[in-house]
Amino acid sequence: MITMQKVLLLRRVDLFADMTTRQLGQIAKVTQEVVQPAGSMIFSEGETGGALFLIVSGEVEVLRGGERLKRLGDADYFGELAVLTGAARNASVRAVTDCLLLRLERADFHQVLAGSFEAVLAVIRTICRRLQRNSADGP
Repeated sequence: MITMQKVLLLRRVDLFADMTTRQLGQIAKVTQEVVQPAGSMIFSEGETGGALFLIVSGEVEVLRGGERLKRLGDADYFGELAVLTGAARNASVRAVTDCLLLRLERADFHQVLAGSFEAVLAVIRTICRRLQRNSADGP
């Protein structure tokens, strides 16, 4: 994928939706394409989280304690909590179909955030919206 294709994908991802084109370009330049075959584990619950992933194409399932919590597809992302907090992975993720993913390393993401207060605010706004949406769903 060329950088512009990555920027267009990143713009569709709610975690990055409030970022400028320049900030998205910085993120796009440091992402790496990863191919995961169907059935393969992308990461396991309890592992140290060093990267977040964006789904370019394909589907994954999120598992906790072996039970499926949800399925994710194109333009979804996962692994962001471990990247932002440094905590261990709170779930496992397995490719349901062949997947093309973009991998964003923790250090690269932090470098983009360190260079722009606006990027930090964009991520905070997105996380707040997600928390509001999840709390509105109720227990």
